[in-house]
Amino acid sequence: MTLAPEHTLGGTRSSHRWAQMPGNWDRLNTRALFPSSNEWGIPDLPATGCEPARLLPYNARHAIAAARPGDAVHFFLDDYRFETVWSKPERGLSRCQTVGTALTPDFSLWTTMPRVMQLWQVYRSRWCGAWLSAHGVTVIPTVSWSTADSYPYAFAGLPAGSTVAVSTVGIVRDRTARELFAAGYTAMLTALHPTLVLVHGTRPTCSVGDVPVRVYPSRWAAR
Repeated sequence: MTLAPEHTLGGTRSSHRWAQMPGNWDRLNTRALFPSSNEWGIPDLPATGCEPARLLPYNARHAIAAARPGDAVHFFLDDYRFETVWSKPERGLSRCQTVGTALTPDFSLWTTMPRVMQLWQVYRSRWCGAWLSAHGVTVIPTVSWSTADSYPYAFAGLPAGSTVAVSTVGIVRDRTARELFAAGYTAMLTALHPTLVLVHGTRPTCSVGDVPVRVYPSRWAAR
């Protein structure tokens, strides 16, 4: 992790005067920059072989407080429920450190989003993962994509030969979503060669190749 010089954090000569103000003054999180091997500067994440016993939703504070060894935090929620992990990263860090292991935030990638917005969502997810990892949290990369055009940056910063996580929630009844998921899943296997795929929701109906899959039913499926 590279800490940017204080006077450049906000991009103005007066940054040093308001850097100590309460609240999140650095909304782009430029105070911590991480190594990147891709053209967009999307942070690189380390590989992991972690296989959690349970996945706990980030917004389930009581469950997180009572977490057991082997648990992990997940972010397969509506985006607004975990926006604070980006906007107030210290708060997100505290919650994830309580458990010790966390998936990276699953900021939505919609097919209708302009490319720059999708890139920003991917950047934010990787940044949060790199931030957590730099502070001692075991991080499991979450992978998401939209159309085939998104693959180059959707997979950027992700380690090869690692455990990764995906979600199938919301695609079961949508044929187009299933087709996009299947195509992206195949591309992900080719690009990343994961050793294990954690699936939040139901087991993918598409071909998963010879890569092991572990399914964690969503709260809705578990009811």
